[in-house]
Amino acid sequence: MRVEVLGPLSAFHAGREVPLGPPRQRAVLVALLARAPYPVPTHRIMADVWGEDVPGHAPNLVQKYVSGLRRLLPAGARIVLTDTGYALEGCECDLAEFEQLIAHAQDLREKGGLEEAARTLTRAIGLWRGVYAEGVEGPGAELERERLAERLLVAREDLYALDIELGRGERHLAELTRLTARHPLRERPHALLMRVLARSGRQAEALDTYTRVRRRLVEEYGAEPGPELRAAHQEVLDTSAPPTPSTEPPSQLPLESGEFVGRSEDVARIVGQLRDGAPLICIEGTAGVGKTALAVHCAHQVKDAFPDGQLFADLRGFDHRGPADPAEVLGFFLRALGTPARQVPVDPRDRADALRSRLQGRRVLFVLDNAADAEHVRPLLPATAGCAALITSRRALVSLAVHDGALLTWLGVLPPGDSAALLRAALGTAGRTAPDQDTDQAVAEIARLCGHLPLALRVVAAGAARGRLGLNDVAHALAEVGSLEVSSLPHDERASVRASIGLSYRHLDDEARKLLRLLGSLPGLDLSLQAVAAATGTTEPHRLLAALTAANLLEQHAPGRFRFPHDLLREYAWERARREDGETDRQAALRQLIAWYTYVAQALGGDPSPVYTVGPGPGAHQEAAVTPRQARRELPNLLATVEYASQHGPYPAAWTLASLLHGPCKQQSRIPEWLSAAEAGLRAARRAANRRAEAELALNLVDATLTAGMPQEAERHIQRVLRLADTHGWPDLTALAREHLGRSRWISGDLDAARTLLTQALDGYAAVHDHLRTALALGALARVEIDAGDAAAAHRLGTRALRLSRAHLRRDLEAQILVELGLTHHALGRHRSARMAFQAGVALSRDGEPDEPRRPEALGQSYLGVLEAEAGRAEEARVLCAKGLRAARRLGDRWAEVECANAFGHADRALGAPDGAAAHYRHALRLARSLGYHRGQRHATEGLSALGLPPEDRPAPPSGARSAPRG
Repeated sequence: MRVEVLGPLSAFHAGREVPLGPPRQRAVLVALLARAPYPVPTHRIMADVWGEDVPGHAPNLVQKYVSGLRRLLPAGARIVLTDTGYALEGCECDLAEFEQLIAHAQDLREKGGLEEAARTLTRAIGLWRGVYAEGVEGPGAELERERLAERLLVAREDLYALDIELGRGERHLAELTRLTARHPLRERPHALLMRVLARSGRQAEALDTYTRVRRRLVEEYGAEPGPELRAAHQEVLDTSAPPTPSTEPPSQLPLESGEFVGRSEDVARIVGQLRDGAPLICIEGTAGVGKTALAVHCAHQVKDAFPDGQLFADLRGFDHRGPADPAEVLGFFLRALGTPARQVPVDPRDRADALRSRLQGRRVLFVLDNAADAEHVRPLLPATAGCAALITSRRALVSLAVHDGALLTWLGVLPPGDSAALLRAALGTAGRTAPDQDTDQAVAEIARLCGHLPLALRVVAAGAARGRLGLNDVAHALAEVGSLEVSSLPHDERASVRASIGLSYRHLDDEARKLLRLLGSLPGLDLSLQAVAAATGTTEPHRLLAALTAANLLEQHAPGRFRFPHDLLREYAWERARREDGETDRQAALRQLIAWYTYVAQALGGDPSPVYTVGPGPGAHQEAAVTPRQARRELPNLLATVEYASQHGPYPAAWTLASLLHGPCKQQSRIPEWLSAAEAGLRAARRAANRRAEAELALNLVDATLTAGMPQEAERHIQRVLRLADTHGWPDLTALAREHLGRSRWISGDLDAARTLLTQALDGYAAVHDHLRTALALGALARVEIDAGDAAAAHRLGTRALRLSRAHLRRDLEAQILVELGLTHHALGRHRSARMAFQAGVALSRDGEPDEPRRPEALGQSYLGVLEAEAGRAEEARVLCAKGLRAARRLGDRWAEVECANAFGHADRALGAPDGAAAHYRHALRLARSLGYHRGQRHATEGLSALGLPPEDRPAPPSGARSAPRG
């Protein structure tokens, strides 16, 4: 029997999973495994399982659980009772295997066997499938979890160090970046990351890494970096990064809502500070006090001082859905500053580095609204001379003042005079006149009952105008509603806001109230008109949305798209929903919304085959076609819904939407979104204990991690899928896992292993009659054969794949295969056929959305450029190669960029331009190394050798050359 504990606890015998019984029994097994094959005393088992809360009959319970385990154990495995305790014998365990492999790798390294040591460490790390003994509770499991987490981390560091010594450290760049983000004070991964960055030609980023970690060490421990980090720093001291070209300045500041009233001293001070060059200004204050309005007003006053752009982000620090992810905000800023969406790096640290590079030499103002705390906002600070950040938060941001030099402004409620002026201005903006006299006394009473909070005043003014209430009536109603709210929540600092919203809420009809409550309980950043119709099951939500918008409880921030203008309003709606609506109604609305988003995901190009029906399909109000462009606007909401469903259910909805997003994200090179959705879908499958869904989502994640250049992560998931497929008898998933493993071996250059695995995958697809996957595997095998030098075999395989892709009407696949067939024609000396194949692939790839580049278009144009160069047509060659390289970069497809850069190098070499060829080859080599892409490295190295240049020589790129996207 084999027991696996490096992840969810499971056991297998003769190809079947062995049930392990109730939770406490599983905890006893984990206690025995942690010390196997040595005996474990009963008192130690009790301490591991119950800790200090040991029941009086615990010894009897231990005996009971041991007996239960004995009944489940197959022949050959047993638990024996010795003089010193219980011992587990006759079981293989992945934990023991892990420890043995780690020790063996250490021996190999000490003897100089670096290559074999790296392979051994890779095997050891690949045994992990998740957290140690995932799902098993108890103090013993928790302690072992911490010990082994550190053991695994050290093993990863050792592997990265070995690969750096072996000259292939760049393949771990993404993983090292993630590791340093998780362990910001751990010196060794920072030193390893610096070495990889420096050897990749990214010295400025290496220096920035050192600066960040040194500052943290000094600030938090008063200690300078250790010798390993200092040594890494020494390697890159004399280098610097080139400036990034400018882009069209963004202007994202929200429009000011009406006339800004009051706060004259605060405005003068903040505007003066910004004009004087203050880099960080924080505005603190309670909910609804007007922090955002003040920040936006001041930002508008100083736009001229920041001519290179003004960026705005709502960080949702106190939203019940959770705060905005700084990584997502960084991506939003990068896109606003001109970085194509597909070139936004995957890793948060890479995004922060890219943002700093974009800001060099610019004056940009950041308005970071509603930060949860200092740590939430710190990753977003520009930290670039000439830029400034204006931050708002309900919490004190003293840490930013102490460590980052921020200037603090505390905002209290408005003075009575300003409150009255704001209320009169808001009533005037509404364009209504109250039926009775507008007395100073009534205005003062309303302001008092609103707590002099600007948000409350504006909401009350909107309600008064809509209901045509006199000010005395408003004051009376507010006092009545407010006293109820205050008595129910006596310590709530937002009681006045609740009362104010409650007044507007009271004047809605029942249907509008119900819609408000419903919208507050749904996931997503905003809702389209169609999404509201789907969730409510109504064909005409316009009237209700108009009523909520008129009451200032919703805003239409774009045509047909609605959101809450303040997180307090969403929170109010959510609390009302929990009190007034049944769980059944909320779940029904959620399922209907998910059904709509499923329909939208299919419009993005998602394969409908794995769809799990979570509600009724698109109703009559949803029959209008959704274009891919419209569907792409819903991508943030789709991702938010996947994340929500992975935490709260329905779990099948999470993995269904994640599966549907697989194809579109891959085709459009949206790697961060793809990884996020796949990881959330996998978590949902595990929480639901649905092994089939877990295997399918793990394969989704395999594809995503391979594409992101994270082969070790991919390998770990592949091995888990192979075990699950073997245990449960899923030949289709076995074949798919082998196909992915074959692709991984091809990427690393192990052509023999790749050929074997892909051939096995083809046999598996034939057995289950999966002709589409057969076409994909044939294409992958054709790439193996052409790299192995057998162009004729590659052509035969590609021709078969082409027939199958056409039979299934997969034009995207057909375009890719045509381009690859062009390579086989070229290798066989059939240049005319090669040209025709490349041209057909490019033309087919452009069908549908001509403004959106695709991989076949990028590759086909570059390969056509090589043909033109070989024919001596220099101008045509360079134009085609430049188009191909630009398309790859627009797409954010780093694999295609490697191929296109190498093709440009071949073309320049054929045209007698060695300097340009060398620059393109070196660019391709750096990028291919970061991906672990053997073919790209080989072609670049061969090209440099043909020029008589070593690959290690790294001069600056030629003028106008662009750097590779990171991630």
